[in-house]
Amino acid sequence: MRRVKVTLLLCALFALFLSIPAWGGGMGTFGVGAKAKAMGGTFRAIADDWSAAYYNPAGLFYVTENELTVNEIITNYQLKYSPTVKNGAYPIGFYSGEIRNRYETITNPNFGGYFKLPVGGNDVILGFTIFQPFDMNLSWELFSPLNNSASLPGQQLEHNFDGVAINAVAAVELIENKLSFGISTGVLKADLNYGGFFLRQNPADPTADYYDVVASRPNDLITEWQMSDGNGLGFNLRAGFLLKPTTKLSFGVSYAIKSTIKIDGKTDFYYYMPEITYNSGLIFTDSEDYILSSGAVYEARGDFETEVTMPSQIAAGIAYQLSEKLLIAGDIEYTLWSDFKGYAFDYTFSDSNITRNARINSWAVEDLSVPVDWDNTIRGSVGLEYAYSDKLILRGGYSADQTPVKQGTLHPAFFDSGLKHAANFGIGLVFENVKLDFATQYIMYPESTESGNTYLEDANGITDNSFDNMSGTYSGSAFESVVQFTVRF
Repeated sequence: MRRVKVTLLLCALFALFLSIPAWGGGMGTFGVGAKAKAMGGTFRAIADDWSAAYYNPAGLFYVTENELTVNEIITNYQLKYSPTVKNGAYPIGFYSGEIRNRYETITNPNFGGYFKLPVGGNDVILGFTIFQPFDMNLSWELFSPLNNSASLPGQQLEHNFDGVAINAVAAVELIENKLSFGISTGVLKADLNYGGFFLRQNPADPTADYYDVVASRPNDLITEWQMSDGNGLGFNLRAGFLLKPTTKLSFGVSYAIKSTIKIDGKTDFYYYMPEITYNSGLIFTDSEDYILSSGAVYEARGDFETEVTMPSQIAAGIAYQLSEKLLIAGDIEYTLWSDFKGYAFDYTFSDSNITRNARINSWAVEDLSVPVDWDNTIRGSVGLEYAYSDKLILRGGYSADQTPVKQGTLHPAFFDSGLKHAANFGIGLVFENVKLDFATQYIMYPESTESGNTYLEDANGITDNSFDNMSGTYSGSAFESVVQFTVRF
């Protein structure tokens, strides 16, 4: 009865929290689990708690007790961007000076449990976990159109992507006391909110006599703002081996497959037409020149689809029990971020009569894309654990994480300014059947300067002729803390 009450309590605590953890390279997180985070993510060759479902599920076989765990991650970002975006030599509405992302403290829960069961005369570890391997959470106020006095709704640029894995876990022994294999598989649930402004070429007819009036600077670019909100499901699988050649030395390898997710949802559109004092004589409200000089804000709503591919990853680790009290470890992981191509939005409008002009309506309903062109990355980490006593454990770690973002393609919606360094520290408190673990980490994003304007092709080889980078200076940091509660039985 006592165990049932404890289990219900942990599930209730988990249900109280929903949100987002800190991200590492690209849109990956800095791992999961208080113990692993305190050691800088050096966990592939250890993997002795619920977070093995993320790092290396094979490690669960050597855990001697059943466990249920819930943890809470608390994160704060301090990201900075100083825009220098221009169209040629001309400013186009970006604010000047240093701009910080929207200040907020973010929380995120993780949950896991596993049990050792006899199956066919052999022990098998079975479990269930919820963790978040992918995340992006950004919001910026950067811009106001030069040719329209209306305000863009909310934050002018928002990007929130949550990739949450809901997995079953199993581990078996292949060679007694030497080699185990584990698998963590289930669904990857993706939620996407992308709200951004696109600076689009003015659709005025270049042969018309009014073209120079309605399409000259700063009216050569028209601001379109949109908010897309959708979700989808993909397949998620992670597998690994854990080798123990001696009682002190262990090696771990793991592999995560790439996941392709079709996301669909709703998009709200706003089109900010230039405000121009212009009189061509007789002007009709459905004429092209009237619409493109009216200063009106046209609105529309539609459905969207986009296919998102999250990358595969291969990783390896080593751990060595240097003394009875001191454990040291190191990990390296290689992530194929070149698999991720950004978002190519395909729209279906419930009503395409956005204005009273068919030619402008055709321009307004064109598909837009948010493409990226990323490199594969390497992340390395080292960590240690020192058993000060039976009840107090000290941990520390360091990691260096490459950015997949190529120079010339930096953008505030995919903020990753260079090689990130993270310093970690944590403690563990051990009681009779309860463990409390705490971890904290400081992440430094280096300063990087972006120049010029870049136009990328999407996954279909198409460019929409809107900027896919934003020039300026990028830098920042993040601070993250983790509290973890575990019951053993």
